Amino acid sequence: MASKDAKTVKRASAKVNSPAKAQRKRASAARQRLAPEERRRQIVAAAKSLFLDDGIDHVSMRKIARKVGITQAAIYQHFENKEAILFVIIEDFFSDLLHVFEVAVSQETEPLAQLRRAMRTYIDFGLSRTEEYRLVFMTPMSGLVRAGVAVPRTEEAKLTPSKGSLAFDMLDSCVHQVVEAGATRDLDPDLVSEAIWAAGHGIVSLLITHEHFPWTDREALIDLEIGLLLEGLLPAGSPARGENQGGGSSCPFGGPR
Repeated sequence: MASKDAKTVKRASAKVNSPAKAQRKRASAARQRLAPEERRRQIVAAAKSLFLDDGIDHVSMRKIARKVGITQAAIYQHFENKEAILFVIIEDFFSDLLHVFEVAVSQETEPLAQLRRAMRTYIDFGLSRTEEYRLVFMTPMSGLVRAGVAVPRTEEAKLTPSKGSLAFDMLDSCVHQVVEAGATRDLDPDLVSEAIWAAGHGIVSLLITHEHFPWTDREALIDLEIGLLLEGLLPAGSPARGENQGGGSSCPFGGPR
């Protein structure tokens, strides 16, 4: 009699649990049915969230796989390591930067104005996406990833420039146009491009890491830095310097006066 009652209880328990089991099976099946590209996007989104919350050094492939809901073996079917995932995050960031660069520069026709617009766009973009900026530029690993280290170096990859390279090329192109137009002192345009980026990166990283520092007016600070940089490119006596009648100098290109 006791055995019969136990079987009855077991069957009843199985009926109660069967909907939950069925739901788990459906969820598992749904995960397995994802197309490869969709799965890759899911992995990248999970990794990005973990990188931001825990720091890259504290995130493993196992941890990413667990967040996605797949096995550690399964994640390696899509990415060789977490550096390869970070590379995708970086490329997505630069792809968006490229787009805003193209839109911003197209709104100006004069070379100096285009350069100033590009410089301001970079700073605004970085400050609008601070957490991603940290991942892209402010982690020890990111520099290696941008250079292609730990990422499969296929022949196609070698021939295809990264989005980061293309984004820098846009700034470099603006600088070359200004130099070629004879609007600057006799300077190496490639060196100028690197100096401008270094200054832009400096103010973005400074405002990210010291967000609550009691700065003066933040917009005025950004405009002043851009104005000083651009004025430093100009030859003595250039009308673009905007010299005051009293002999002083003001910041051109829309900066504070």
